Amino acid sequence: MDLRTLDWDRLKVFQAVAECGSISGAAARLAVSQAKVSRDIEELEASFGRELFLRSTRGMQLTVLGADVLKSVRNMADSARAITARIAETEIAARVVIATQDAMATYWIGRHLPAFLEANPGTDIMVKVVQDTTSLSDGDVDISIQYEPPSAPNIISRQLGWLHYVLYASPEYLAAHGTPESMFDLGRHRFMLLTGYNKQKESWAAKTPHWAEVLSHAFLTNSSTVLLEVCANGGGVAPMPTYVSEFEPRLRALDIPPLASIRLWLAYTERLRNFAQYEPVLEWVRSLFDPVKHPCFREIYVQPD
Repeated sequence: MDLRTLDWDRLKVFQAVAECGSISGAAARLAVSQAKVSRDIEELEASFGRELFLRSTRGMQLTVLGADVLKSVRNMADSARAITARIAETEIAARVVIATQDAMATYWIGRHLPAFLEANPGTDIMVKVVQDTTSLSDGDVDISIQYEPPSAPNIISRQLGWLHYVLYASPEYLAAHGTPESMFDLGRHRFMLLTGYNKQKESWAAKTPHWAEVLSHAFLTNSSTVLLEVCANGGGVAPMPTYVSEFEPRLRALDIPPLASIRLWLAYTERLRNFAQYEPVLEWVRSLFDPVKHPCFREIYVQPD
């Protein structure tokens, strides 16, 4: 076999087919056509002069040679990621990428970031909004503020604090419709909900055993920003984390116990610990959740003012 004809892109297609077990699954993962995947596999097998897959009604099954090739391809991918990481580590003025979800990025990180940039000229930060817990192992993100502890190896983590979710409404809405005294009163109110409230489900279930099933939702959205704006403009009653009270005067926290208390985690890569210029960023992120400065992040719930 002439190694000059070995195409890395085709090997990535081969890996996708092997892991998905089908042409269609690989095409969906790679966002390409099934015809392209089939063509790449055929040309790769032609380069080897051997079959890498057995085709059957059950899908694509690896031959003995195919299984050996898959091991080598995975090793090559790991080596490529390691090379990329080493190159990134040598960049003196590298950008620090912080990943977190919509509300945290907009209403907490974003509000405190200007002061940090003013005090640390030359620092290059990118805030990446994600829907779910991001993978630091891919090398695209340096710091993650997330609702679940990281499971990948070589990732450093610590608990940042707690998010306590309570009910909020605008004073105008409460003046017009009355103030709920308990969860049972919500049946007479416009109840609004963020569809992404699915992290640490056991915490929600322990606090609110059946309310989500019996309440009708007047409004649903997958955007924390939209939920806050609709609520602040009199749309109804909505659960939100209590740090909202530190910046949003248009909303009032109801005197009802928290619906849920969710642990918040800080995770970051080894790269940040190895370079002194990244330490101020880490210290700044930790300071944002200091329970002395910001009681809303304490483990014990503190009723907002």
